[in-house]
Amino acid sequence: MKIKDYSLQINGKSLIENCDLCFHEGTINHIVGKNGVGKSQMAKDFLLNNSGKVPMSITDNVTLISSVSNVPQDITKEILLRLIKHHFSNASDIFNQIYTMFNIEEIPSKTLIKNLSDGQKQKLKLLSFLLEDKPIVILDEITNALDKKTINEIYKFLNTFIDSFPSKTIINITHNLSDLSNLPGKYFILKNKQLDEYKSKDRLINDYIHV
Repeated sequence: MKIKDYSLQINGKSLIENCDLCFHEGTINHIVGKNGVGKSQMAKDFLLNNSGKVPMSITDNVTLISSVSNVPQDITKEILLRLIKHHFSNASDIFNQIYTMFNIEEIPSKTLIKNLSDGQKQKLKLLSFLLEDKPIVILDEITNALDKKTINEIYKFLNTFIDSFPSKTIINITHNLSDLSNLPGKYFILKNKQLDEYKSKDRLINDYIHV
C-alpha cells in the first residue's frame, strides 16, 4: 500500500505534510506516536479520503476497526452470528478460523452484547469486521483497556491470521509497546508531521519513549 506526497489537515491544523507512505503486504505494520499527532485521523482518512490524497483503490479496500467501530449492542451473540452468517455467506473460511481461535463458542449466546465483558465484545467486533475480507485492515488501539488474557489471545490470532492471509496488509495503530514485541512486523513512528519507518524495533521504542 503506497501513497505519494500525502498530507493531512484537520480543522485547519496540519498533521502530516508531504509524506510518502509505504506499508508492507503480508505483515503487521505498527504505527506509534504521541497523542494528538494524527494517527487515528490518518486511519480514518484511509477509509473516507477527507484529505483528497487517498486513491479509490485504497479507500474501497479498507476495513477500519477502532474504539468507535461497534456491533449492535441490544442483540445477543446468537442473533449477531445469524446476521453475519447471512451477510457474509462467502467468508466461511475466515469465519471458522476466527470463531475457533477466539473461542466464540464460550461467549454466552443469550446475553445482550452490551452486558458482555470488554474482551468478549472486542472478539465479536473483530469477527464481524474481518469478515468484510478487505485486503487492507487497520486496527486502531484494539488492545487498549483489555485484560491480559484477551490481549494474548488477540496476539495469537493476529500472528496466525497474517500467516493464513499473506496478501493482506495490516496496519496496527497502538500505544501498547508490547504489541511490537508480540507481533513481529514493520515499525513506524508518526512525529514532526512525518511517518518514519524503523528497521530496529528497539531503536523505535527508545525514540518513542524519549520523543
